[in-house]
Amino acid sequence: MPETLHGTVQALAGTAGDAVALIHGDRRLTYRELDRAATTYAAHLTKYEVGRGDVVPLLLPRGIELICAMLGVLKTGAAYANLDPTWPDTRIGDVLDQLRPKVAVTAGARRMPAPVWQALPAAEAALDTPTLAPVPVTGTDPACVFFTSGTTGRPKGVLSPHQATLRLFGPDSFARFDTNTVIPVAAPTAWDGFSLEIWAALLSGGTALLVEEPFLTPQALRDGARRHGVNTVWLTSGLFNAIVDEDLDALTGIGQVMIGGERLSPPHVARFLAAHPGTLLLNGYGPVESTVFATTHRITPADCDRPGGIPIGRPVPRTSVYLLDGDREAPPGEPGELCIGGDGLAVEYAGLPAQTAEKFPTLRLGGATVRVYRTGDIAVRDDDGLLHYRGRADRQVKIRGHRIEPAEVERQIEACLPVRRCVVIARRDDHGTVQDLAAFCIPTTPGDPLPGAAGILADRLVAYHRPAVIHSVDSLPLTANGKLDERALLALTRPEPAEPGPVTPPTDALTRLVAEVFADVLGRTAVDARTGFTDLGGSSLAAVRVCARLSTQLERPVPVSALYDHPTADSLAEHLRTTTEGYGEGGADVPRELPLSAAESSFLTQHLLHPDSLAGHCLGTWIVTGEVDHEALRQAVADVHDRHPALHAHYGHGRRGLYRTADRTGVPPMTTLPSAADVAGAVAAARAELSRPLAVTAGEVWRTVAAPVTGTATTVLAYAVHHVAFDGWSESVLADDLATAYRARAHGDQPQWPPVADLGRLHTIRTAHRAAAGTGDQLRRRIDGLNGLPELQVPAGAESGGPAQVTRELSAATVHALTAAADHHGQSLFQLLLWLYGRALAECTGQRDFGIGVPVAQRVDARIEHMVGCFITMACVRLHGRALGPDGAATAGRLIQDAMRDVDVSIPELVRALNPPRSGRAPLFQTIFALQNNTTPHMDLTPAQATFLRQPYLGIPTELQAEVWPHDDGLRLVITTDRAAVADDFAATLADTFTALATALPPTS
Repeated sequence: MPETLHGTVQALAGTAGDAVALIHGDRRLTYRELDRAATTYAAHLTKYEVGRGDVVPLLLPRGIELICAMLGVLKTGAAYANLDPTWPDTRIGDVLDQLRPKVAVTAGARRMPAPVWQALPAAEAALDTPTLAPVPVTGTDPACVFFTSGTTGRPKGVLSPHQATLRLFGPDSFARFDTNTVIPVAAPTAWDGFSLEIWAALLSGGTALLVEEPFLTPQALRDGARRHGVNTVWLTSGLFNAIVDEDLDALTGIGQVMIGGERLSPPHVARFLAAHPGTLLLNGYGPVESTVFATTHRITPADCDRPGGIPIGRPVPRTSVYLLDGDREAPPGEPGELCIGGDGLAVEYAGLPAQTAEKFPTLRLGGATVRVYRTGDIAVRDDDGLLHYRGRADRQVKIRGHRIEPAEVERQIEACLPVRRCVVIARRDDHGTVQDLAAFCIPTTPGDPLPGAAGILADRLVAYHRPAVIHSVDSLPLTANGKLDERALLALTRPEPAEPGPVTPPTDALTRLVAEVFADVLGRTAVDARTGFTDLGGSSLAAVRVCARLSTQLERPVPVSALYDHPTADSLAEHLRTTTEGYGEGGADVPRELPLSAAESSFLTQHLLHPDSLAGHCLGTWIVTGEVDHEALRQAVADVHDRHPALHAHYGHGRRGLYRTADRTGVPPMTTLPSAADVAGAVAAARAELSRPLAVTAGEVWRTVAAPVTGTATTVLAYAVHHVAFDGWSESVLADDLATAYRARAHGDQPQWPPVADLGRLHTIRTAHRAAAGTGDQLRRRIDGLNGLPELQVPAGAESGGPAQVTRELSAATVHALTAAADHHGQSLFQLLLWLYGRALAECTGQRDFGIGVPVAQRVDARIEHMVGCFITMACVRLHGRALGPDGAATAGRLIQDAMRDVDVSIPELVRALNPPRSGRAPLFQTIFALQNNTTPHMDLTPAQATFLRQPYLGIPTELQAEVWPHDDGLRLVITTDRAAVADDFAATLADTFTALATALPPTS
């Protein structure tokens, strides 16, 4: 493999020249065209005597010409420095003063204190074939310069060598990067996150999709996956949180998601993993001085429950990490400063030898002389070798991935404004993520309110340095210990600022909707329809949230660029009105009879065909120890019934198909059973009462029972909810809401909880999702992939039906080995387990081609996160041929990923299209596999204590169902069968085979 970035791309141009390297809008550039254009650029740059040891600034917007220029600079032997064209002139001038370049490349005639060459159009450059003598460059030579924050008030140039980026994307990479990789490029061009995105594609022969939006949005993600097959994504944790909150389904079908740049939010990560179990989610940590990532960690659901937060993992290839207490290595369990060594280290800080020597010392560690970068981050290594981030040793923070030294911002503000002193403090959200900066200034003239300060700073500071609020203060408060009282200063920023004068009311329904979304996202009661979004306090992440919500509610894309160009509610509404053909101000009417989702339709159809079946019953059981207020419990059940549309809706079927309406059904009574002799008897009695079929179309969607235990303060509380109104996520929602309502009613109060979407809003959300997600290409791909799918043949069972259950345990050591194997294959644990289940089925049946049903969460909007309901869909994964062999993990992973990418194609659509021969069995798959990693439900009935008891199913929707349940450090395999369809001994053999395969799997097989 070549040891330079441009050499690797040139090699790919020779072996795969016709492959598409870059996509930008309607433009395409192949590897051959890219390499030719870069050579042309290099030839022009050599006219300015650019060569090895030089740095060439590139003031170009994100686009194909920028990438050609980067490679052109590298071909001359020089290093490039991407400068954001939107930076203030003062910052660009400061950077150019440090670099003193021979030439700078721009897209226009911008006045600059350096010679300027205007970039050629890439298509024109690709037609030229100049002769260019190769320049001898090694992997240790500088390739690029990143400008980062410095405490002196000036940005620091970090010179990164070729090998620093190359080490990330080789065959031993931390993730899967190959010719199939399609990744959006949306990061700021001057940031090392941009390097991650562009070189992940270009060093692996993949495709880089250059995003036209200012940054990656849910709509850009969805469009990229649908139109171009985007399968790998990098998101800062702040943007990740926003997408999870606003449009979780935008990440459907993406096989790899890399997140980081700042501390992760476990609740957001947990929601993502529950919704997308087939996606590899990676936490990446690394300062720019070690180029992109120094460590990565494949995140599992168990990581979300770690008291210290989600680990930052282990070193990436050709990288070493040391935790130092002074110059002593800290042992496991003891915190130390995180110091990084290896090929990722920067060459130097440009023109700053003293700072380079200070931050990049050479130390004697482990008997060897090692050059390291001292990050200033504190971390601890556990006994398994995992690294856990513990914070900073100084004031440095990160905002949306940008490293910020508050001292640098303070010095800039002091130079721009008439102030004697400035203190800048980071403001954090409830999860500890830095949201923005607040500046507190002591004015030169006492009492000066500093009018116009925000405008002055907007002209002179880069966007991520600009404080969200600027306060003029007479003095800086101190704590009893004489330290700056940051809490007291931050308290000044909490009250909502008074609205500037009377609020201009919206003049029509569309403007009212836009203004309401502005206000909701910004946490205001109302906003002025003629005031700009940023003037109202809106940030870039808030803009993502606004556009995601508007896209959902208007059932059409609303790009962030539209909000930037039309920043007021008035102007944005007018833009949306004039660019949407046939749009009505009030939006589409919501029909009275709302159609069901594919999963809901399936469960209701099964009920209509087999009304006495228990296959659709979801059972929940709680052992409550302590005195229970039964009247409060009855009221709580009524409250929850009234709160959730899925529980109180009327379900039916008519000429237009299956539906539900917002007509509220009556509250089902909570049945109190006679006292039982012991807990086991109470559980059995409750189970028997809940084993009667639910009359779904008659308004009985769920039923609750309470079974007391004689002579004790113990009660068994249990429910059965029909699957048409319930899913695994709903377990925790129902438990939380029952507990909230019970505690309130026990004190004579009404429950207080956040609002949930009504059926009309839910219909709008689902309609928007279907419009955005469903495509003919997806349906055609799934038809091609499932055509001719045979039925799974298993030994038939006894004549009498009913569910039977077999369980097996996988130890913590086995889980550790499985996780390592999944990491090795660049897969999630779910994908590896599904492959093993397929192999077990193949061994036990002798069959080498079959389908497996996989439930996939479809909670596509933050407003339905707290709703009880059936928000899932089913994917059919076809495993066959090589995928079922001992070396088939990678093949199986691709098949699984393909099925998940097209998960929005419903099973009914596929059945209608394929029309498979029916034999009284499910037409596509006869078995289901699920990794049940939803949070274990918790019900706080203080002062009583409630313990959740997971019971065997009352019935199952398919003949054979396999589930893997995480518990403690291990996994529990549960195989449930319909005894009328599957022999008992087959289930036991299948469970034993799966366990044996899982236990014997080498970590790197």
